[in-house]
Amino acid sequence: MDYNNDGMLDIIVGERYGQIHYYRRTSEAPITLTKEADLVCGATTIDAGSNSAPVCVDWNEDGKRDLLVGNESPGNLRLYINESSDDDPVYNSYSLIQNSGVPIASYRNCPQVYDMNLDGMKDILIGVNGGQIYYYENTGTNENPVFSGSEYIISTGSGGARFWIDDWNEDGLPDVLASNFNGFIQIYIQLFQSIEEEETAALRTLTASGNPFSGSVVISGNGFNSGTISIYDLQGRTVLSEPFTGSFAWNASEAAAGCYFAEVRDTQGSAVIDLLKL
Repeated sequence: MDYNNDGMLDIIVGERYGQIHYYRRTSEAPITLTKEADLVCGATTIDAGSNSAPVCVDWNEDGKRDLLVGNESPGNLRLYINESSDDDPVYNSYSLIQNSGVPIASYRNCPQVYDMNLDGMKDILIGVNGGQIYYYENTGTNENPVFSGSEYIISTGSGGARFWIDDWNEDGLPDVLASNFNGFIQIYIQLFQSIEEEETAALRTLTASGNPFSGSVVISGNGFNSGTISIYDLQGRTVLSEPFTGSFAWNASEAAAGCYFAEVRDTQGSAVIDLLKL
Protein backbone atom coordinates (compact mmCIF):
# COMPACT_ATOMS: atom_id res chain seq x y z
CA MET A 1 0.00 0.00 0.00
CA ASP A 2 1.08 3.61 -0.63
CA TYR A 3 1.48 4.88 2.93
CA ASN A 4 2.68 8.41 2.09
CA ASN A 5 0.76 9.03 -1.16
CA ASP A 6 3.87 9.45 -3.33
CA GLY A 7 2.61 7.02 -5.97
CA MET A 8 4.87 4.13 -4.90
CA LEU A 9 3.90 1.09 -2.86
CA ASP A 10 5.35 0.85 0.65
CA ILE A 11 5.32 -1.88 3.30
CA ILE A 12 3.72 -1.65 6.75
CA VAL A 13 4.46 -4.78 8.77
CA GLY A 14 4.18 -5.98 12.37
CA GLU A 15 6.74 -7.99 14.29
CA ARG A 16 7.22 -10.33 17.23
CA TYR A 17 7.67 -7.64 19.88
CA GLY A 18 4.63 -5.55 18.96
CA GLN A 19 6.15 -2.67 17.00
CA ILE A 20 5.00 -1.69 13.50
CA HIS A 21 7.73 -1.17 10.90
CA TYR A 22 7.45 1.21 7.95
CA TYR A 23 9.49 0.52 4.82
CA ARG A 24 9.19 3.43 2.39
CA ARG A 25 9.80 2.76 -1.29
CA THR A 26 12.26 5.26 -2.74
CA SER A 27 12.50 4.03 -6.34
CA GLU A 28 10.69 1.72 -8.74
CA ALA A 29 13.54 0.56 -11.00
CA PRO A 30 15.32 -0.95 -9.29
CA ILE A 31 12.91 -1.33 -6.38
CA THR A 32 14.50 0.09 -3.23
CA LEU A 33 13.07 0.44 0.26
CA THR A 34 14.21 2.60 3.16
CA LYS A 35 13.31 1.65 6.73
CA GLU A 36 11.75 4.64 8.43
CA ALA A 37 11.12 5.02 12.16
CA ASP A 38 8.58 2.61 13.63
CA LEU A 39 5.04 4.00 13.77
CA VAL A 40 4.21 6.00 16.89
CA CYS A 41 1.13 6.87 18.91
CA GLY A 42 1.61 10.32 20.37
CA ALA A 43 5.32 10.45 21.14
CA THR A 44 5.61 6.74 21.95
CA THR A 45 6.52 3.91 19.62
CA ILE A 46 3.47 1.70 19.16
CA ASP A 47 3.62 -1.58 21.08
CA ALA A 48 0.42 -3.37 20.10
CA GLY A 49 1.24 -6.64 21.85
CA SER A 50 3.32 -9.56 20.63
CA ASN A 51 3.07 -10.52 16.93
CA SER A 52 1.42 -7.28 15.88
CA ALA A 53 -0.63 -7.58 12.67
CA PRO A 54 -1.45 -4.17 11.11
CA VAL A 55 -3.95 -3.25 8.39
CA CYS A 56 -4.29 0.25 6.91
CA VAL A 57 -7.88 1.27 6.17
CA ASP A 58 -9.96 4.45 6.14
CA TRP A 59 -12.09 3.31 9.06
CA ASN A 60 -14.30 6.38 9.51
CA GLU A 61 -14.52 7.38 5.82
CA ASP A 62 -12.89 10.80 6.30
CA GLY A 63 -10.48 10.31 3.40
CA LYS A 64 -7.50 9.46 5.63
CA ARG A 65 -5.99 6.04 6.27
CA ASP A 66 -6.26 4.72 9.81
CA LEU A 67 -4.57 1.73 11.43
CA LEU A 68 -6.22 -1.49 12.64
CA VAL A 69 -3.87 -3.81 14.55
CA GLY A 70 -4.33 -7.38 15.78
CA ASN A 71 -1.91 -9.25 18.01
CA GLU A 72 -1.10 -12.54 19.70
CA SER A 73 -1.73 -11.43 23.25
CA PRO A 74 -3.95 -9.98 24.66
CA GLY A 75 -5.65 -10.79 21.35
CA ASN A 76 -7.70 -7.63 20.92
CA LEU A 77 -8.09 -5.36 17.88
CA ARG A 78 -6.71 -1.85 18.29
CA LEU A 79 -7.97 1.02 16.14
CA TYR A 80 -5.70 4.06 15.70
CA ILE A 81 -7.53 6.97 14.04
CA ASN A 82 -5.41 9.22 11.82
CA GLU A 83 -5.69 12.78 13.17
CA SER A 84 -3.51 14.41 10.52
CA SER A 85 -3.40 13.93 6.74
CA ASP A 86 -3.38 10.98 4.36
CA ASP A 87 0.16 11.94 3.28
CA ASP A 88 1.57 11.95 6.83
CA PRO A 89 -0.63 9.95 9.25
CA VAL A 90 -0.56 10.86 12.95
CA TYR A 91 -2.02 8.68 15.71
CA ASN A 92 -2.54 9.96 19.25
CA SER A 93 -4.70 7.27 20.85
CA TYR A 94 -6.40 3.97 20.17
CA SER A 95 -9.68 2.24 20.97
CA LEU A 96 -10.65 -1.45 21.01
CA ILE A 97 -13.02 -2.84 18.38
CA GLN A 98 -16.18 -4.13 20.07
CA ASN A 99 -18.44 -7.06 19.23
CA SER A 100 -21.83 -6.93 20.98
CA GLY A 101 -20.39 -4.39 23.40
CA VAL A 102 -17.38 -6.52 24.37
CA PRO A 103 -13.84 -6.06 23.01
CA ILE A 104 -13.02 -8.67 20.37
CA ALA A 105 -10.45 -11.05 21.85
CA SER A 106 -8.94 -13.92 19.87
CA TYR A 107 -5.48 -15.28 20.61
CA ARG A 108 -2.87 -14.64 17.89
CA ASN A 109 -5.35 -12.86 15.65
CA CYS A 110 -4.70 -11.41 12.21
CA PRO A 111 -7.38 -9.05 10.81
CA GLN A 112 -8.40 -8.05 7.31
CA VAL A 113 -11.07 -5.56 6.25
CA TYR A 114 -13.27 -6.33 3.25
CA ASP A 115 -16.90 -6.01 2.13
CA MET A 116 -17.59 -9.74 2.21
CA ASN A 117 -21.36 -9.63 1.67
CA LEU A 118 -21.16 -6.92 -1.00
CA ASP A 119 -23.56 -4.56 0.79
CA GLY A 120 -21.22 -1.59 0.39
CA MET A 121 -19.97 -1.62 4.00
CA LYS A 122 -16.62 -2.77 5.34
CA ASP A 123 -16.62 -5.99 7.37
CA ILE A 124 -13.87 -7.60 9.47
CA LEU A 125 -12.37 -11.05 9.09
CA ILE A 126 -9.96 -12.48 11.66
CA GLY A 127 -7.61 -15.44 11.42
CA VAL A 128 -6.89 -17.01 14.83
CA ASN A 129 -4.46 -19.38 16.47
CA GLY A 130 -6.58 -22.49 15.92
CA GLY A 131 -6.45 -22.00 12.15
CA GLN A 132 -10.01 -20.69 11.79
CA ILE A 133 -11.12 -17.55 9.99
CA TYR A 134 -14.08 -15.67 11.48
CA TYR A 135 -16.32 -13.16 9.71
CA TYR A 136 -17.75 -10.14 11.56
CA GLU A 137 -20.50 -8.46 9.52
CA ASN A 138 -20.79 -4.69 9.81
CA THR A 139 -24.37 -3.90 10.83
CA GLY A 140 -23.70 -0.20 11.30
CA THR A 141 -22.44 2.19 8.64
CA ASN A 142 -19.20 2.71 6.76
CA GLU A 143 -18.49 5.81 8.87
CA ASN A 144 -19.29 4.02 12.15
CA PRO A 145 -18.97 0.23 11.82
CA VAL A 146 -20.88 -1.89 14.36
CA PHE A 147 -20.46 -5.62 14.99
CA SER A 148 -22.95 -7.80 16.86
CA GLY A 149 -21.85 -11.34 16.11
CA SER A 150 -19.43 -13.43 14.10
CA GLU A 151 -19.47 -16.49 11.88
CA TYR A 152 -16.83 -19.17 11.46
CA ILE A 153 -16.31 -19.51 7.69
CA ILE A 154 -13.01 -21.34 7.07
CA SER A 155 -10.71 -23.79 8.84
CA THR A 156 -7.25 -23.85 7.29
CA GLY A 157 -6.50 -27.21 8.92
CA SER A 158 -3.61 -26.04 11.09
CA GLY A 159 -2.78 -23.28 13.56
CA GLY A 160 -1.97 -19.62 12.95
CA ALA A 161 -4.31 -18.65 10.11
CA ARG A 162 -3.02 -15.77 7.96
CA PHE A 163 -4.91 -14.73 4.84
CA TRP A 164 -5.68 -12.23 2.10
CA ILE A 165 -9.02 -11.47 0.43
CA ASP A 166 -9.42 -10.63 -3.24
CA ASP A 167 -11.49 -11.56 -6.28
CA TRP A 168 -9.04 -14.23 -7.47
CA ASN A 169 -11.04 -15.41 -10.51
CA GLU A 170 -12.61 -12.02 -11.31
CA ASP A 171 -16.20 -13.23 -10.98
CA GLY A 172 -17.27 -10.35 -8.73
CA LEU A 173 -17.17 -12.42 -5.51
CA PRO A 174 -14.50 -12.25 -2.78
CA ASP A 175 -12.17 -15.24 -2.48
CA VAL A 176 -9.64 -16.08 0.25
CA LEU A 177 -5.94 -16.95 0.03
CA ALA A 178 -4.87 -18.50 3.34
CA SER A 179 -1.84 -20.04 4.99
CA ASN A 180 -0.94 -21.41 8.42
CA PHE A 181 1.85 -23.16 10.33
CA ASN A 182 2.14 -25.91 7.69
CA GLY A 183 3.53 -23.37 5.21
CA PHE A 184 1.17 -24.13 2.32
CA ILE A 185 -1.03 -21.54 0.60
CA GLN A 186 -4.67 -22.50 0.12
CA ILE A 187 -7.25 -20.78 -2.05
CA TYR A 188 -10.95 -20.74 -1.23
CA ILE A 189 -13.14 -19.77 -4.18
CA GLN A 190 -16.63 -18.41 -3.43
CA LEU A 191 -18.94 -20.13 -5.89
CA PHE A 192 -22.12 -18.10 -5.42
CA GLN A 193 -23.86 -15.60 -3.21
CA SER A 194 -27.40 -16.51 -2.29
CA ILE A 195 -29.71 -13.71 -1.16
CA GLU A 196 -32.05 -16.26 0.43
CA GLU A 197 -29.21 -17.82 2.41
CA GLU A 198 -27.99 -14.40 3.53
CA GLU A 199 -31.46 -13.51 4.85
CA THR A 200 -31.67 -16.82 6.70
CA ALA A 201 -28.18 -16.42 8.13
CA ALA A 202 -29.07 -12.95 9.43
CA LEU A 203 -31.65 -14.59 11.75
CA ARG A 204 -29.04 -16.91 13.28
CA THR A 205 -27.71 -14.88 16.17
CA LEU A 206 -26.32 -15.41 19.64
CA THR A 207 -26.88 -13.35 22.77
CA ALA A 208 -25.27 -13.62 26.19
CA SER A 209 -27.39 -12.55 29.16
CA GLY A 210 -25.42 -10.67 31.78
CA ASN A 211 -22.26 -10.34 29.68
CA PRO A 212 -19.72 -9.23 31.04
CA PHE A 213 -20.30 -11.62 33.95
CA SER A 214 -18.65 -12.82 37.14
CA GLY A 215 -20.25 -16.19 37.96
CA SER A 216 -22.44 -17.54 35.20
CA VAL A 217 -23.77 -16.46 31.82
CA VAL A 218 -26.68 -17.69 29.69
CA ILE A 219 -26.01 -18.00 25.96
CA SER A 220 -29.11 -18.06 23.77
CA GLY A 221 -29.38 -18.73 20.05
CA ASN A 222 -31.95 -17.59 17.53
CA GLY A 223 -32.46 -19.69 14.40
CA PHE A 224 -30.43 -22.72 15.49
CA ASN A 225 -31.47 -26.35 15.42
CA SER A 226 -30.12 -28.76 18.02
CA GLY A 227 -26.36 -28.60 17.85
CA THR A 228 -23.23 -28.14 19.95
CA ILE A 229 -21.88 -25.24 21.96
CA SER A 230 -18.13 -24.98 22.53
CA ILE A 231 -16.39 -22.40 24.70
CA TYR A 232 -12.74 -21.51 24.09
CA ASP A 233 -10.20 -19.45 25.97
CA LEU A 234 -7.82 -16.91 24.41
CA GLN A 235 -5.28 -19.63 23.63
CA GLY A 236 -7.87 -21.48 21.56
CA ARG A 237 -8.16 -24.27 24.15
CA THR A 238 -11.57 -25.90 24.55
CA VAL A 239 -13.06 -25.10 27.95
CA LEU A 240 -16.21 -27.17 27.35
CA SER A 241 -18.29 -28.69 24.58
CA GLU A 242 -21.93 -29.54 25.27
CA PRO A 243 -25.23 -30.16 23.41
CA PHE A 244 -27.11 -26.97 22.53
CA THR A 245 -30.89 -26.80 22.19
CA GLY A 246 -31.55 -23.08 22.14
CA SER A 247 -29.88 -21.85 25.32
CA PHE A 248 -27.04 -22.88 27.59
CA ALA A 249 -26.08 -21.71 31.09
CA TRP A 250 -22.33 -21.71 31.69
CA ASN A 251 -21.30 -21.81 35.33
CA ALA A 252 -17.88 -20.19 35.06
CA SER A 253 -17.25 -19.78 38.77
CA GLU A 254 -14.03 -21.80 38.55
CA ALA A 255 -12.83 -20.24 35.30
CA ALA A 256 -10.16 -17.56 35.36
CA ALA A 257 -11.14 -13.97 34.67
CA GLY A 258 -10.61 -12.92 31.07
CA CYS A 259 -11.96 -13.20 27.55
CA TYR A 260 -13.58 -16.30 26.09
CA PHE A 261 -15.64 -17.00 23.02
CA ALA A 262 -18.57 -19.36 22.54
CA GLU A 263 -19.32 -21.08 19.25
CA VAL A 264 -22.69 -22.68 18.51
CA ARG A 265 -22.75 -25.05 15.55
CA ASP A 266 -25.53 -27.07 13.93
CA THR A 267 -26.04 -28.64 10.52
CA GLN A 268 -26.64 -25.22 8.92
CA GLY A 269 -23.47 -23.52 10.13
CA SER A 270 -22.25 -21.67 13.19
CA ALA A 271 -22.04 -18.37 15.02
CA VAL A 272 -19.66 -17.01 17.65
CA ILE A 273 -20.06 -14.55 20.50
CA ASP A 274 -17.34 -13.03 22.69
CA LEU A 275 -17.59 -13.38 26.48
CA LEU A 276 -15.86 -11.42 29.23
CA LYS A 277 -15.56 -12.84 32.75
CA LEU A 278 -14.79 -10.25 35.39
